[in-house]
Amino acid sequence: MAFAVYSMKSLTIKNIESIMEGIASEHPQINTVLKGNVWDVDLTKDVTGVYLIYEVTNIAPNGFNGIDYSLDVFLCDNVTEINTATNEVSVQNECSLIALDMMSIFENYNKASWADKDLNLVLNKTWSVQPFTERFDSLYSGAAVNVSLSTSYGYARCQVPTAAPINLESPIVSGITERGETLACTEGVWQGVGVITYTYQWRRNFANIEGATDTTYTLVYQDDNAFISCNVTATDSSGTTTKLSNVVGAVLAAPYSLFAPIVSGTFRVGETLTSSEGVWQGIPTITFAYQWRRFGINIDGETTNEYTLSNGDYNTAIDCVVTATNSLGVSSADSNDAIIQGIIPIISGLPFITGVVSIGRVLTANAASTSGFPTPNTTWQWQISNDGVSGWANIEGETEQTYLITLSDEFKYIRVSQIETNAEGTDTASSLSTTEIGEYVLVWGALSVEAWGDTTVDNWG
Repeated sequence: MAFAVYSMKSLTIKNIESIMEGIASEHPQINTVLKGNVWDVDLTKDVTGVYLIYEVTNIAPNGFNGIDYSLDVFLCDNVTEINTATNEVSVQNECSLIALDMMSIFENYNKASWADKDLNLVLNKTWSVQPFTERFDSLYSGAAVNVSLSTSYGYARCQVPTAAPINLESPIVSGITERGETLACTEGVWQGVGVITYTYQWRRNFANIEGATDTTYTLVYQDDNAFISCNVTATDSSGTTTKLSNVVGAVLAAPYSLFAPIVSGTFRVGETLTSSEGVWQGIPTITFAYQWRRFGINIDGETTNEYTLSNGDYNTAIDCVVTATNSLGVSSADSNDAIIQGIIPIISGLPFITGVVSIGRVLTANAASTSGFPTPNTTWQWQISNDGVSGWANIEGETEQTYLITLSDEFKYIRVSQIETNAEGTDTASSLSTTEIGEYVLVWGALSVEAWGDTTVDNWG
């Protein structure tokens, strides 16, 4: 079979690794080389699925200026459970042939070709091939090759291959997946060099949870309906490896309020308010109950999502407590406070004037129907006009319910404005005009007054 020619001038352990990769690329039964503390070579190009594994088994310093390297190269295949003994012999023979093929590459080079001029690193031509059985598993068998190389000086410059910790058993997350419960993560089982230290990173839906770096993690509302796992990172003197745990969830939860309920409507006596349920999360199905409150005290019987404001609610704070319930628990949330206003006065219809429309007579203002809360206060303003249509002007000081017609009012017209006021506002309505204020004649000799043009107004207008 054909093999590529490889440059061996600067041979180190890394060169050996490169040689193995080269063999893998050229050998019809070798597919890939995977690096680690134990480098695996997948021989899947052949239907037998033979595997090559090689590792550093001995690093022995030869004094201050030298070091020897001894590598065991293992080629193995999975032995079938049927006709095990016969198949095992076949596997060993096949692996031995591959080993001989591999080592023939080394034999075909002059010893000087392997030397590094700076390090005097050489490949020793002492090697052996031995069959092995159950080296890794009861179903594995194959051939082992011992290869050695040495350098006579430059010990400090030789690169000894190192590798990060290898995970043998994945970390395990355990615990109850409900909000408020605490999960725990094991470190798993690892193989490495010297002391191995571990760090943890909890993940929500495979994204890191900020600050969650302990061996335990307490589930919060952000975890509701999510899947939780934990990355365990193992570190030794040779490197770092991270392994993801099992995934648990989805996380179950009692109701949790994300956004409080909102009371809406017109915050005024007589109006109807409505409360939303708010925004909640938790396992389905969530049901909702309502309780309206005045100054934080329950209002008896008001347990729907609507409430009609009464006079007793004026100038108070009204809110609604929404209680959410599912199979895991109960939680409540308060709405915003509604500060209740009264009702602006509204005059229905027009006030009217009663009495005789004549100089010296008294007119009386009568109020139109008024609504509003708190109860409006009524005041009056008498007004005068030259034509009874336009140009109405307030009569200074005339703000009582009655008005005495004087001589200055002759040939003019009178009306009255009704003014209703409470803390919420004011409404005004004006009566219709009287008729023209009539003349009168004073007869001195007869000690009597003769008047004409008198007009009696009763429910006038």
